[in-house]
Amino acid sequence: MNSSVTNFFISLEELDADKVQQRLPTIVFLSILIVFGIMGNLVVLIVYCRKYRSSTFRTFILTLAVADLSSCLIGMPMELVDQLYPLTFYNEEFCKIGKFVGQILKIWSAFIVFLMAVVRYQKICRPFRMFLSIKFARNLCISSMFVAVLVSWPFLIVKGTQYKHYDGGIVGHACSTDSDVKETIYPFVYTIITFAIYMFVFFGLIILYTLIIVKLRRHNEVEEEKHKTDPRITKIMIAITVAFVVTYLPDCILDANSTFNEGNMLPPSPAVVGSLPLLARAYFINNVINPIIYFAGDTKFKKIVIKRCVSIYHFLLRRNIQTSTPLQLSDTFKTEDHTISGTTIVPRLQTINLRQMTDN
Repeated sequence: MNSSVTNFFISLEELDADKVQQRLPTIVFLSILIVFGIMGNLVVLIVYCRKYRSSTFRTFILTLAVADLSSCLIGMPMELVDQLYPLTFYNEEFCKIGKFVGQILKIWSAFIVFLMAVVRYQKICRPFRMFLSIKFARNLCISSMFVAVLVSWPFLIVKGTQYKHYDGGIVGHACSTDSDVKETIYPFVYTIITFAIYMFVFFGLIILYTLIIVKLRRHNEVEEEKHKTDPRITKIMIAITVAFVVTYLPDCILDANSTFNEGNMLPPSPAVVGSLPLLARAYFINNVINPIIYFAGDTKFKKIVIKRCVSIYHFLLRRNIQTSTPLQLSDTFKTEDHTISGTTIVPRLQTINLRQMTDN
């Protein structure tokens, strides 16, 4: 009996290791995103908090950076663990909570991008109808988070341990659609709801920014000054929107295909098996690319970051120089501290140099 149990675990571990090998591109991809995402979003938070005055634009940028940083600290590591233990994910509570929080951050980011477009449309196309205060923008960001929680709570039911059965009596434990609800209508209904939300956001963004671009093209410099519109901010928001749509679209297509085609995908070739998990998580690029957009499109942000990087480089360079010859500096200071008259300095220094030469 012990022998059979041992063989079972060895076979399961080998099968799990084979799955990990297939998902190695996704593992490397997520690891790189985590590092650069944490660094980039921390820089955004520090720079925009300390160097930019309060505004609705700043409020949305900081909120988006908080969501992106949270995704780098929670959502991506959760998916990384999922990829490292594709068939030996035994902690169902961790699976449910991790997927639930990741879904909240994913939907929250979508809502923030959509709200940014709505506010930008109001400012450019309807500038005299309503004034949006900073407090109102902050309340919108907080409310969007609560809405994301309400939309995401079914993940606590839909996600969980899925038992995968293989030849030889091998049973794998995957963090995916819970086996208890997999054959019910609930996963299908929730996928339809989330798909509808993303489609609403996608088409809403396209319509809003189309109207914004048309309005800006009709404006001349006098009207832009009168309405106090900043083309730079509009370009940054358009770039954020394009990045959002491009990175979220693959996951939406894959979800729609697996839902409406009952899970029938492409032939399970090595290329497909290795690329599909990566494409399904391409939306994480959206949590990393925004700092790059700010660096490329915001001259002030770019100058601040470059200046700080140069300052850090010179600080490290000076520190390296100061610590390169600690023994000689220490001996010289000690000699000067114990010197009584100027005539005794040279002999003591000569003694130290001779001792150093002897040691060498």
